[in-house]
Amino acid sequence: MKVYEKVYNFYVNQIENKSLLPGDRMPSLRESEKTLNVSRTSIETAYLQLAADGYIYSVEKVGYFISETAGRFFEQATAKGGVKAKSAPKYKYDLATIGEDKTVSCLELWRRYMKSALRQEDRLLNYPSSQGEEDLRREIAAHVRKTRNIICSMDDIVIGAGFQNLLQILIALIPGEKTISFPTRNFSDGAMTFKNAGFQVNYRDKNSHVIYVTPSYMTKWGEVMTMKRRHELIDHSLKNNHLIIEDDYQNDFVFSTKPTPSLYAMTGGENIAFLGSFSRVLLPSVRISFLILPKGTREEYENIKAYYNQTASIAEQIALAQFLRDGHLNRHIKKMKKLYDEKRNIMKSNLEQLFKETAKVFMGESGMEMALWLSNKYDLSKVKNNVVKIEYIHGANTDSMLLLSCSRIDKMVIPRAIQELHFCLQKAFVA
Repeated sequence: MKVYEKVYNFYVNQIENKSLLPGDRMPSLRESEKTLNVSRTSIETAYLQLAADGYIYSVEKVGYFISETAGRFFEQATAKGGVKAKSAPKYKYDLATIGEDKTVSCLELWRRYMKSALRQEDRLLNYPSSQGEEDLRREIAAHVRKTRNIICSMDDIVIGAGFQNLLQILIALIPGEKTISFPTRNFSDGAMTFKNAGFQVNYRDKNSHVIYVTPSYMTKWGEVMTMKRRHELIDHSLKNNHLIIEDDYQNDFVFSTKPTPSLYAMTGGENIAFLGSFSRVLLPSVRISFLILPKGTREEYENIKAYYNQTASIAEQIALAQFLRDGHLNRHIKKMKKLYDEKRNIMKSNLEQLFKETAKVFMGESGMEMALWLSNKYDLSKVKNNVVKIEYIHGANTDSMLLLSCSRIDKMVIPRAIQELHFCLQKAFVA
């Protein structure tokens, strides 16, 4: 291969990997000459070939730039090999994605609050508080007291852009044995955070020093921790001086009439750290989570908080504080719960009607997901199609289980989607 061809391939790979995007300026001839350690002639020849093939274009006295059409080559075929790039299949019915139903989106309302926040120049021109904006922490303290019966001070609350950042702070406050237990291996992000901090990661091990639980979402189909189990877990943690990390995921979408008290509220925060997030109830793009410190660790946190930067957007924090203060979040959650409860019931009734002889439906008290346990033998390779998007909890020719979500799909088309799923499984039936 000639030298200029190596240069050519180098920049084609940069474009293919999206390291160079349409509109980006290419390195100058001199810069490429120094970086790649090849002659200027080879660089010029490669650039001319890139331009001839449509990857870049020249602006007189300015330089070369990536063309708008460059990225399209890899969506359809590479310039030389003609190999089509893989594209994600498009499904008619989505029974797999966990997200927000657009019909109850608060995007327009949120946009107004963001515009108002962006006008607060004095606050935006300062560095954000490492612990989180004071007005937002005050509103969160009021919010959890009303919705979760948690009594805490705004000084007990730490804000971050996700659980990983908050867990790193919490790790610095955990004394003693470095062992943690997670419910399942699905908590890979949290497990990696603790593993990187030197913890031994276990699963379903009550003897671990730290126990991570999601009381409102014990299984993928939304089973809720019983009161008996809550008391047993609390008694165990207090007796052995273990720390419980209570991840409050999906509690806003518990549809049971039975109370689901927070572990933190039941102990007053003794040996309990509480994690909450607004991404699920507000907008997925709003990355604001919060940690309520275990009782007795506030002073210790004050000594270390300067070493941790704030990761959540200050503008989003300002907007969310006002959003909470005006009562919009509670009204929004109420609206969402009403729709999702209706969709859950529609999906469950259709599944039970069509699969009453061949499968069993598992639906817990929280979330928008349910499991379909298939009692017959199926060739699951035949279920793959571009009509219905589904997720396997586990798949085999026997005892297969599918996880179905009604969160994104329109409620009016749920019956048709279940019919299509039933039809696909019928074709995959093994006699």
